[in-house]
Amino acid sequence: MNARTMPLELVTAFDYEIRQLHARLSGAIGCMLATTDGRRVAAVVDNEADPQRVSAMVGSIVALGETIGREVMIGRTQFVAVSAEGGMILLQRVPARRDLLVVGTLARHNTNLGILLHETGITATAAAALLDGWLDASETPS
Repeated sequence: MNARTMPLELVTAFDYEIRQLHARLSGAIGCMLATTDGRRVAAVVDNEADPQRVSAMVGSIVALGETIGREVMIGRTQFVAVSAEGGMILLQRVPARRDLLVVGTLARHNTNLGILLHETGITATAAAALLDGWLDASETPS
């Protein structure tokens, strides 16, 4: 399964969750859901960032975090955060049965990192439930 083969109702549900995340975070500049292979699934962006280009980088960044975590023997990466002068981006894997999606939240620099982690985690968990529900339904013989 990839972003191109997801049914419209699943993509619509993911889009709703991403929009809810954006609405809950007053410091949000953008929120997105991407596949681990770099395809955009859903996005809301308030600045000039290109969600498709960012999606293409997301899988690589999370995979690099995984590699670093293994190399320094600290275990599986839970999230990757990049902090810069103009803001920060938090990338968190969706904890579904299949490792297919990443939630990304772009926020202003003054956004509380704990709140950013919490809210992004809520959305990652909701996306996992949607994905697992769809996988369960599609794996059930008719």
